[in-house]
Amino acid sequence: MKTLQFKCTLLSDVILNVKAATEGNNNTLDFIPGNNFLGIVAKEYDKFSEQKQIEIFHSGKVRFGDAHPVEKKHESIRSLHIPASMYYQKLEPISNVCYIHHFHDYKKDAKTVQLKQCRSGYYAFIPEEDGTKGIAFPASASKTFAIKSAYDREMRRSEDEKMYGYQSLRQNQSFLFEVECDNDDLAEEISKCLIGEKHIGRSRTAQYGLVKIEKAEFENIKGSKAPFNIGSKQYIAVYAEGRLIFLDDEGIPTFQPTPEALGIKDKEAKIDWQKSQIRTFQYAPWNYQRQCRDTDRCGIEKGSVFIVETKDPVESDTAIVGAYLNEGFGKVIYNPAFLNAIEGKNGFVTYKVPQREKGAETERIEPVNPSSLLKYLMAKCQQEKDDEEIMDKVNTFVKDNVKKLTRKTSASQWGQIRSIAMSNTKEADIMEKLFGVTNEGFDKEKGYLTHGVASDDWKDCGGLTKLKEFAENNKKYLRKAIINLASEMAKNCKKK
Repeated sequence: MKTLQFKCTLLSDVILNVKAATEGNNNTLDFIPGNNFLGIVAKEYDKFSEQKQIEIFHSGKVRFGDAHPVEKKHESIRSLHIPASMYYQKLEPISNVCYIHHFHDYKKDAKTVQLKQCRSGYYAFIPEEDGTKGIAFPASASKTFAIKSAYDREMRRSEDEKMYGYQSLRQNQSFLFEVECDNDDLAEEISKCLIGEKHIGRSRTAQYGLVKIEKAEFENIKGSKAPFNIGSKQYIAVYAEGRLIFLDDEGIPTFQPTPEALGIKDKEAKIDWQKSQIRTFQYAPWNYQRQCRDTDRCGIEKGSVFIVETKDPVESDTAIVGAYLNEGFGKVIYNPAFLNAIEGKNGFVTYKVPQREKGAETERIEPVNPSSLLKYLMAKCQQEKDDEEIMDKVNTFVKDNVKKLTRKTSASQWGQIRSIAMSNTKEADIMEKLFGVTNEGFDKEKGYLTHGVASDDWKDCGGLTKLKEFAENNKKYLRKAIINLASEMAKNCKKK
């Protein structure tokens, strides 16, 4: 068997919908399924001999793996979907404490700890020298969202009532994948079909789907053949590195495979469903060559973990199981190191799992030539952000100074300050009429707070210095800041 390794770089945004439906909200996948690379080779279907057609596309002897996002600091290791058997404390970051479900005894801390399942994200699991511990570095698949309109060719304008929202994988990202060939003679032909600039995903005739595929070299996470102990029993953990599809004896998809279907030869083996963590999927693939949908794919999602009770070791640390192997389904890893737990710690994972950055997954496209409506909405959005920032600063000022300033200042004085700010739109006019600051220098007779009967009280309590400092620090939106501050301080003066 020969294994070919490739890197797929997105030259444009790529749409890979989770569901086949064209209406409603559609999310895109955070990986590239192997059937996309199968489709690239299938474009050359007629160029292969009949024997090679059967072997490449229909026999399962050539397997096109899924492409997972690259962790930029560790491009030499292919990332994996976070296992569903990892849990962390609810309302706490995943980096604090992470548990392995089948090692954790929930009865010990049921009253103090509420756990939440890890369900999304890819990580490059980097082991330490001894191979038992390590760090999981997050590999994010950045996404974008854009609204498009259908084009009316006759009227030469956007078509009425046909607006589409597209979520897509952002360009300039890299993904790693493998192609396994049982027949080494086919490897070179498949490699030639894949390498170069290709198109994948939806809306390929528009601006989406352009990728560049080139050869690469990287490592895969390894597993272990020997069973591990939980109490007095021995188990094998089967981690779904790829999505899995199993068919029963009548050819119907099933979500409950047998231990034998998982590659475990022990006839007495049995799956412990309480310790296992399984997630499922279903979608209807579109066959471009036949212009119709294929049979629904109903299977078990990446990252699912089966815990199988058995006394015998497995023959290899990885295996290919299930059906539809040529489309990237079926790869499993037995007992990967990141599913180990620290002894005596009630299931604490041996690997450190850093927190993923918020907003790393999805980013929105800034419009190139925004319409008047978009300009209005963008301005309103910025205004709300400014208002929130102003009120944060006002509240901080009031909290720090209210007791000291309200002793010698009155609500009517703050009302007059508010009136001055409201009647003057320019920053220079506000500074002059409140503090006597002019272009020529300082004139105390022009400032409301720098002359008159109450000016000494403002100086003694520090109100003049504090308010002037507040004004100088908020010149970006001085008028609005002074108006809001005066209103809040006047309310507190009335409470005295």
